[in-house]
Amino acid sequence: MPFDQLVEAHHRTTFKATFELALQQNGSKLRPHVGETACSGEGATAADIIGKVDYQRGSGRRRSNIENVPGRTRRWHVFPDPLETGQYLDSVDKFRMIEDPTSKLMMAHTAAIGRGIDDIILGINPDGTLYQGGILGPISEGKQPGSGTKALPSAQVTVHGGTGLTIEKLRKARKRLGLDENDLDRVTPIMAITMNQDDDLLGIVESASANLNMLEQPHIVDGKVTRLMGFQFVRINRLPKLQTNVRSCPVWIKDMVELGVWQDVKPDMWNDTHARNTPYMHADAWMDCVRIQDEGVHVAECTES
Repeated sequence: MPFDQLVEAHHRTTFKATFELALQQNGSKLRPHVGETACSGEGATAADIIGKVDYQRGSGRRRSNIENVPGRTRRWHVFPDPLETGQYLDSVDKFRMIEDPTSKLMMAHTAAIGRGIDDIILGINPDGTLYQGGILGPISEGKQPGSGTKALPSAQVTVHGGTGLTIEKLRKARKRLGLDENDLDRVTPIMAITMNQDDDLLGIVESASANLNMLEQPHIVDGKVTRLMGFQFVRINRLPKLQTNVRSCPVWIKDMVELGVWQDVKPDMWNDTHARNTPYMHADAWMDCVRIQDEGVHVAECTES
């Protein structure tokens, strides 16, 4: 027997408000840590990259002007495929769930959109393979959108060396960012980690606290390392693996990674006349992400047991 509830204007208004509230609580983990810009058209400029130039030595009393032009290229936000989620509300119980931001139905769909945004920011597919753009994927670079791509240079990667997340890897990432002209006195590097690297951090803190009363150390009491060596840590289990036991953990400066938004998350609902007028809920978003400069990103490879 079909569920013949009519979706009225007040239902749509309530659903949109409820979905947006649930998304704030259960959405993207990485979005607060990157820059954002509004986009339109098939492509939008993310950054104009001006190359380095060196000085020239003049020749005697030459009176002609020299031309010492730096190389120039452009990075693009490319019009993306949408992120989507949705389902038919074919029972009164499901229909009622859309009015509760804490319902399992709303939590499931907002989490799905949040994971999609995180994957765009990371530059990966749902299966963890590299996609395009983002912190880790190849970005669109050239005179126009789609004219070429550029992968993250190997100089921006610390290889795993058969170890997990260590003090040495944190030091190397911080040093690399500083040498690449990122002002670490003014900005805080963000590092995305999984619970495996979180356990590595707790081990570091435990070792450093060996001569202190461990039960008085906040990291040990809370079981959560939020900051260490100037890094802010974000825990997310979607980081890609290079091998079975090697995880890529990106470090970045917020202003060096930009989320391009054609359309932010837009929830709606209606009666589907092609499905016996069954109520249907849907949400989508159109977004792309680009590294503004590779020098604002570093990747620490970490082995996992």
